[in-house]
Amino acid sequence: MTNQGISYKEILLLFLIVSLTIGLVLMGDYFQNVILFKNLSKPLNHQIIYQCSSVLLTGIFLLFLYVIKKDMFLTYFRKGMTDAPIKPVPIVGIRPKPHENWKNLGRNFAFIISMVTAALVYFQLIQPSNFNYNHFLKLLPLSLIFALSNAFVEEMITRFGVVVVLQSLLGDKYIALISGFIFGFVHYWGNPGGVFGVIFAGFLGWFLAKSILETKGVFWAWLIHFLQDIIIISALLNIQ
Repeated sequence: MTNQGISYKEILLLFLIVSLTIGLVLMGDYFQNVILFKNLSKPLNHQIIYQCSSVLLTGIFLLFLYVIKKDMFLTYFRKGMTDAPIKPVPIVGIRPKPHENWKNLGRNFAFIISMVTAALVYFQLIQPSNFNYNHFLKLLPLSLIFALSNAFVEEMITRFGVVVVLQSLLGDKYIALISGFIFGFVHYWGNPGGVFGVIFAGFLGWFLAKSILETKGVFWAWLIHFLQDIIIISALLNIQ
């Protein structure tokens, strides 16, 4: 890693990432009341319109990023080394044993963070008396598709984009912190939301950026984010 100083190009790209992140929130709000298919529920209409629009926007962003930062783009736009060594962060409890690598950490963290997400969603969104489990199972295939899409969009913009833009300019720990900050602050208006949503999403954003940097790939980031989005989107489709 060579610190070359951040140029106007990187500043503009980072501004674009922040703008797109805020834009996703605004798009989500704007499409809340748009109905394209009258035979489908309001939440389903919202997800269809939002996911299609955000994927298109992300595709344009990735094409632009590829043209501007081709070498770094190709370095990280892949599965990566899923069993790469872990850099310890004792302050948050990441103290890998000699035989442990990202395969162990990614798998364990995916389970733990999914349990935390489920708890937050339960207390913030779900009213058990109004939750229809048959409806949940019926919509589960669509929830999986929407979760794949949403995880891809947010990982490509707020994680992969930040890594590609800032790699070789800043140290990995700073890149992960910046990604976590960008992802965290917009979740004040997200799901889960509020202060707890900001803290939770900020930590998740930092951790997933760390995974991309250390494995040189998006596998763990996309998979872990996908699992969280299954929980969140399933709840959103069944409580409104």
